[in-house]
Amino acid sequence: MNPYEGAKIALGLITRDLLDPKPVHRFLDNAASYGHSVERVIIAYSHHADDRAIEELESRIALDVLCVHNAPSLEHKLIDLGLKSSEIEGLLAVPSWESCRETPYGAYRNAVLMKALLEGMDYLLFFDTDVEPCVLTELDDGKASWEEVDFVGTHMTALVRDDVSASTSEYSGYYIIPPMEFEGFGDLLFGLGKGMALEYMDNCKEHQCLNLGSPYPRRLEPTYKPLGGNLGLSLKMFWRLAPFFSTIYRYDDLCVKGRGEDTLLGQALTDAEGMIMDIDLRVFHDTYIDFPEVPDIQRRPIRDRFYMACLGWIGRNPFMTWFLEQRGRLDTSFEAEIQIQRLGLQIGGEAIAEYLQDARFRDLPAAFECSYDALPASIDRFTRLIKGWSALIGNLGHGQPSYVGEDEIEGWLPLAS
Repeated sequence: MNPYEGAKIALGLITRDLLDPKPVHRFLDNAASYGHSVERVIIAYSHHADDRAIEELESRIALDVLCVHNAPSLEHKLIDLGLKSSEIEGLLAVPSWESCRETPYGAYRNAVLMKALLEGMDYLLFFDTDVEPCVLTELDDGKASWEEVDFVGTHMTALVRDDVSASTSEYSGYYIIPPMEFEGFGDLLFGLGKGMALEYMDNCKEHQCLNLGSPYPRRLEPTYKPLGGNLGLSLKMFWRLAPFFSTIYRYDDLCVKGRGEDTLLGQALTDAEGMIMDIDLRVFHDTYIDFPEVPDIQRRPIRDRFYMACLGWIGRNPFMTWFLEQRGRLDTSFEAEIQIQRLGLQIGGEAIAEYLQDARFRDLPAAFECSYDALPASIDRFTRLIKGWSALIGNLGHGQPSYVGEDEIEGWLPLAS
């Protein structure tokens, strides 16, 4: 017997612009080819949604399309559930939209997650527009070999377990950091909070930062590192879940969206009873939108993509450092870790600017200071979100508390002032 027969499964997608329905069709076709029933698709966007794309998808599947910074349908549902206006504001407010017309990644994912919870879904599976339901198994002289995989079914093998809250896996395809080698590279990685990648990057000449996968996943293994574009969530015991969160900050004339809303979710879920399981389903991610070209950091489009990734990691790191200290998971003090990041960016930023002859990287320390200055506002927004989330979970569960207790919320408040 199928252990999830009759379960309500939703697919979730976040995107700046909803223009092309093909990514959704790919995952719906994949689910159908393996005999899975998908109840609905939930899409959160921020800027533009094409009516024809929406109509095409609505002709096939129950569809929810949410504008992240203006979602009256979500607001009305939360009002009907009995939440206070301050709690709703904590869940839905996107202050950066008014100031710079951008939306944090976490706000997109929370809109999808809340809609799935409010619609009574049992499971929610996230994918991204640049991800496909197949695994890259080989790349030989520019010729790729692919295997279609059971995206829904493989996630569900983990999610049906009572002790599992989330399922995830790495991707196949090229890594977000392209091949490069120069003195000071290690300092840069530690300054970016990517020191764990140093050993992998030491062999970049050999593997060219290409990751392959297998169509036959190995056994499940616990992990603390979910990836948002290949992520399943069990909503059946929703009180074990945590909201997504990510930062946003102004630097120069840019409004930079901090990366890591999935990383923070992984850290938050470790406090709950459910595990995150690595399902070894390395669906293909077209990182630079030009596969199978080897990413050459000397090419301007690749360099631009990496530069924006650096700014995104810098946006994540002060808040993540604060969060880890609050949870007692920082090996050193907050101040000491911040100084490590500063020093790494000073040395590494100068080194990569010289290596690439690109002065933008020399100013990474200045971007870090802008991110650090935005920390109090980020903590305040996070505290409001957690208060709203606790109320949402309590009202959904008719008194069943979120794992985030009132004592923990109150403990965060002084730092948010």
